[in-house]
Amino acid sequence: MILSVSKMPSPGPTPAFTAVHVCRAILYIGDQGPIGRIELSRKLGVGEGAVRTIIRHLTKTKLVDTAKGGCVLTQRGTVLYKSLRLKLSEVRRVNARQLALDKASAAVMVRGSGKFVNRGIEQRDAAIRVGATGACTLVYKNGKLVMPMGERESWILQPHELLFGELRKAFFPNNDDVITIVSAPNQELAEHSAMAAALTLFG
Repeated sequence: MILSVSKMPSPGPTPAFTAVHVCRAILYIGDQGPIGRIELSRKLGVGEGAVRTIIRHLTKTKLVDTAKGGCVLTQRGTVLYKSLRLKLSEVRRVNARQLALDKASAAVMVRGSGKFVNRGIEQRDAAIRVGATGACTLVYKNGKLVMPMGERESWILQPHELLFGELRKAFFPNNDDVITIVSAPNQELAEHSAMAAALTLFG
């Protein structure tokens, strides 16, 4: 659904947004709605023209209604929002200095998605395509956060390390939950890239 909304035809130049922006728009409206166009533009980091197109597409697909107070989810949009939130945590700012490749870092957890992780390459590539410097993917297994590196290799973030405690406090992971940590030149881009990485983990 999200991908199809992002690919809907629009008049004029190619829209300056992706499925990641559409997903984040639905989540922001569900979390904080009603929300106005200017505020949504600020949160998504795209121009008001792009936001108008996103809202038009979401309205056309009966996911969003516009009212005097701003955009709100329809019943259909609420169903989609709840299904996303069942799998997807909020994006969190984290101090990932021991893993980070740049100034800002953000993390997001996708519940029960360990089976979709190979070596974290797909998540890293998705993050880098939208501007991240780097990313790593950790799977929670039996009280450990494990980074798969190959068929027989893995790296473990140890429970005594500060980052482990920060991630556990932020997300309260269970077995097979996946946390992706993304680094970028600024916080806004780190959070957007983290969402791009997370969306590769939806089966």
